[in-house]
Amino acid sequence: MFRRVRLNRMLGLGVVALAGLLTACGGELPQGGTAELASSAAALEAETARPKAMIVYSPKGKVSDDGFVNLGAPENLGGEVLEGNPQIFARIDYARGPVAAGLFKATKGKIRIHFPFTEHATILEGEVTLTDEAGNTHKYKAGDSYFIRQGQVILWEVKGKEVIKSFFNTVEAP
Repeated sequence: MFRRVRLNRMLGLGVVALAGLLTACGGELPQGGTAELASSAAALEAETARPKAMIVYSPKGKVSDDGFVNLGAPENLGGEVLEGNPQIFARIDYARGPVAAGLFKATKGKIRIHFPFTEHATILEGEVTLTDEAGNTHKYKAGDSYFIRQGQVILWEVKGKEVIKSFFNTVEAP
C-alpha cells in the first residue's frame, strides 16, 4: 500500500511541477488546469507521511529507471530541437510552490532551451555539452555540476545514448 501511495504522490507532484514548467514556458495545460492539479497533489501529500530517509543522487553506479515519466518532445517544455529526435524524461522527488527537485534524462540530440527556471544540476550518467549565448562551451560528465539562471538561452547537446542529471529548480516571478 505504501509503495502505491508513494508512486501516486510522486506522479501527482510531478504533474504539478510539469504544469508549472509548461505555464512558465507559455505552453498549454491539459484539461483541468493548475488549480485542479494542485488540489490533487495536496490531497496525495496529506495521505502520505514524510519520508524518513534522505534521497541520495550519486554518479557512482547506475541510475534506476524506476519512476521516470516520459515528458515527450522537448518542444512541450519550450525547447527547440536542432538535431536528432531527443526524448526527455523526469522523476520528481520534491515539488512545492515554485521549487522542484529530482532526476532528468534526455536522449541523443541537440536542443536550444530558453530556461524557464533557475537550475542547479549535477550530471550522474553520460555527457552533455552546454553552450551559452556568449559562445562559452563546456562538456559536463558524471560528477560535474552547473548553474543556469532563468531566462538564459542554452544549447544542450547529448552525443551519446543519454544523459541523466539530478536537479533543483525554482521558477522566479516575472
